[in-house]
Amino acid sequence: MLRLRMKKTAIIFVMAFSFYSEGYAQKKLPYQDAKTPVEDRVKDLLGRMSLEEKVRQMDMYKGEYFKEKEDFSKSKSDVKIGNLGIGAIHDIYPRSAKMINDLQSEVIKKNKWGIPALIMCEMLHGYLDDGSTAFPMNIGLGATWDTNLIGKVGQVIATEARAHGVHFGLGPNLDLGREPRWGRVAETFGEDAYLNSEIGLAFIKGMQGDDLKSDRSIIAEPKHFAVHGIPQAGGNSSPILVGERSAREDHLPSFEKAFRKGGALGTMCAYSELDGIPCAANHWLLTDVLRKEWGFKGIVVSDLGAIKYLQTTHNVTDSPKESIRVAIQAGVDMQFYDFTNEFWQKTVIELVNEKKLTMDDIDRAAGGVLRLKFLLGLFENPYTATNLIKDRFHTKENQAVALEAGLKSMVLLKNENNTLPLNKDIKTVAVIGPNANASRLGGYAVKNKIGTTVLEGIKQVAGAKTNVIYEEGVPLIVMGQVIPKAYLLTPDESQNGLKGEYFNNRNLEGSPALTRIDSQLEFDWPWSPGDGVADDDFSIRWTGFIKSEKAFDGWLGLSSDDGIRMWIDDQLVIDNWTKGATNMVTTPKNIEAGKKYKVRIEMWEGGWGARAHLRWNLERVNLQPAIDAAKKADVAIVVLGESNELVEENRDVASLDLHGMQQELIEAIQKTGTPVVCVLLNGRPLSVNWISENIPAIVEGWFPGEAGGKAVADVLFGNYNPGGRLPITFPKSVGQLPIYYNQKPSAIHRYVSESENPLYTFGYGLSYTTFEYSNLTLSNKYIKSTGELKVTVNVKNTGNYDGDEVVQLYIDDVYSSVTTPKKTLKGFKRVFIKKGETKQVEFVLTADELSLWDKEMKSVVEAGDFEVMVGGNSTDLQKQSFKVIN
Repeated sequence: MLRLRMKKTAIIFVMAFSFYSEGYAQKKLPYQDAKTPVEDRVKDLLGRMSLEEKVRQMDMYKGEYFKEKEDFSKSKSDVKIGNLGIGAIHDIYPRSAKMINDLQSEVIKKNKWGIPALIMCEMLHGYLDDGSTAFPMNIGLGATWDTNLIGKVGQVIATEARAHGVHFGLGPNLDLGREPRWGRVAETFGEDAYLNSEIGLAFIKGMQGDDLKSDRSIIAEPKHFAVHGIPQAGGNSSPILVGERSAREDHLPSFEKAFRKGGALGTMCAYSELDGIPCAANHWLLTDVLRKEWGFKGIVVSDLGAIKYLQTTHNVTDSPKESIRVAIQAGVDMQFYDFTNEFWQKTVIELVNEKKLTMDDIDRAAGGVLRLKFLLGLFENPYTATNLIKDRFHTKENQAVALEAGLKSMVLLKNENNTLPLNKDIKTVAVIGPNANASRLGGYAVKNKIGTTVLEGIKQVAGAKTNVIYEEGVPLIVMGQVIPKAYLLTPDESQNGLKGEYFNNRNLEGSPALTRIDSQLEFDWPWSPGDGVADDDFSIRWTGFIKSEKAFDGWLGLSSDDGIRMWIDDQLVIDNWTKGATNMVTTPKNIEAGKKYKVRIEMWEGGWGARAHLRWNLERVNLQPAIDAAKKADVAIVVLGESNELVEENRDVASLDLHGMQQELIEAIQKTGTPVVCVLLNGRPLSVNWISENIPAIVEGWFPGEAGGKAVADVLFGNYNPGGRLPITFPKSVGQLPIYYNQKPSAIHRYVSESENPLYTFGYGLSYTTFEYSNLTLSNKYIKSTGELKVTVNVKNTGNYDGDEVVQLYIDDVYSSVTTPKKTLKGFKRVFIKKGETKQVEFVLTADELSLWDKEMKSVVEAGDFEVMVGGNSTDLQKQSFKVIN
């Protein structure tokens, strides 16, 4: 009986202990409690973490480390995850909820604090992965002048990304597009600070939504911070030589609005320099302005290579270690593939232990990453629901937004004698040009996406009895033909192909890491070109002979995105060793049949993908089929412009003329006598002077997204009345640059043999209808510096079509203590007005719109005379005056 009593007592004790242990285990630590304020959660978790664990949060990992094809790979991830957690993962693009959930589960399980990973992806104008909704390139989105639409675009991108378990989007680009030679001008919303900031704000609000915990919201990361859009001579990453006032007046307002009003919680620091200080080392920019002045609580990620460039490009540090120290102290929180993960973390830890970085530096950076994870609700719900991808990915509703964006981005530049819209019953339409049957989505576009082409759109929209004929005419880029294996010989002539020697350095030094026979040179490598060769900083030498069976007088050419050069018979004939050859750089060559030509080609790669193409032009371009097609037609629609081979990151140009043989093509088509309509699909303003003078109708279509061909056709045939307006000035030549609309009064363009006026001005665009402005009214003729002014105007549709008008408001601070432009945009509204209808449009001007940065570098509204100008573009404006009084 005693033994039984003791047994019962033991059972009761065990049960009591069990209940106590379970209750104890369920007690949450402060950082685990969702009801605890976020800042307290960050502080609590940081207080528990080791230095090594914190530094992990400051690092970005490549997605390839965690998956095999499209499945999560535990064996690969075990190598990287360890037990310290993962800060962020980029370039992973999950294809299934299971894949990303398995990865998150492993990350959480492997670190003792249960910290999930932040998943980052590109989404400049669409979530980048296969099948996503592809919107117009950003410059086209800027041309819509429609913030409501841009908000919807941001929402779609966020919804599709978050459904895939992605939390952080690299975009939008808030650089001012004031240098059209620059290859990334297509990523901008245009040249104007106010338009840029309002479009950017709408985009960010759409992405981040009302609650970051929502499965429809992600964190936006505006880039490139800052003043990245006006590089010298248009060269990507070239110096930005402006002072603080210019930076604050023009380039920083878009970012300030994004962070203060939009609540953006990420930013990417530019890899360029600003007034002599590289942005990745700029404490004033990343700390004094961004954090102390604007109260930024997000994270600063380096643009790819920005930290490494402090030593290798800018020469302001003498080692990778010093580059890391300087960047973190300046305010960078996370690297972007600058160094290996192991080197980055080891070095940061060393710097702390050597007291060259403080724990405050580390807590700021690691704490910023943790803050985002708390705000996103990842500690409570790190996984994505299995049904979201199917339910929300590329839906009909999302596709409708893409079409709307494409339509609203269209700008009618010329319509002489009402050439457009075309009659749907037209008998024969010739669709001609290198962009006529090509999907032009632009840089950083959705992977493997094929958008509707203009040819396809015209076939959909034209009448059933209309005969549509097509000819390419000329290739967009005359790239020649790949030299086949049969015409290449190794140095010993024993095999077809060229001998390739691959070195793990930029200078072809030492022994090759890989030697092989390459059957032809037609390579595009996202990472390593072969076994044993590094992803970046490698060089290659190819040697052998070229031997053709057919004689021809033409050229040999090379293409590469980094340095490349070629010798023929030991003579250096192409030398692009320092700047690469993005498209095809050629050397004339008279090739004799059966003759061997000794060839040596060398290249180096400096980061982020590599290209090596060797071509010849054995076959010549023939314009005659396109000319014949035009002669058979009642109208020829000639579709010209660019592709992302011509305008993208590191695709800078020295000319704004049409590339290749496009000018020859349209001149030949015009000579046939058939009426011609020109459609431009491009990412930068082009100096299409001859077309503007000689072709009766011109439509600027930008890179119009996945539904772009349908959008172009709807405009051409009158299903949609174009209402887009230029977000950027079109120069007549590069010699006019810079020529943005609101330059300072002393800027003059008095050339010996060039006009002072641009080809097309900022804010310009035609319609199939006409609008009349009247009754411009100000609520007061005098306001205080802290007051506000209401501006109203009546706009009447006086034509025969319903349509959109973009009502634009500009101001002039007539006399001021520092120089100001004579005209600066401070308000706009895109308004749909039916034919015969009048609508009153109202704007409110406040200190935000009227202020300037004075001599003491303070933002103030100065007393004095102001002028308000309102109209449908930046030149045809009605005016009223008012005074600001103290």
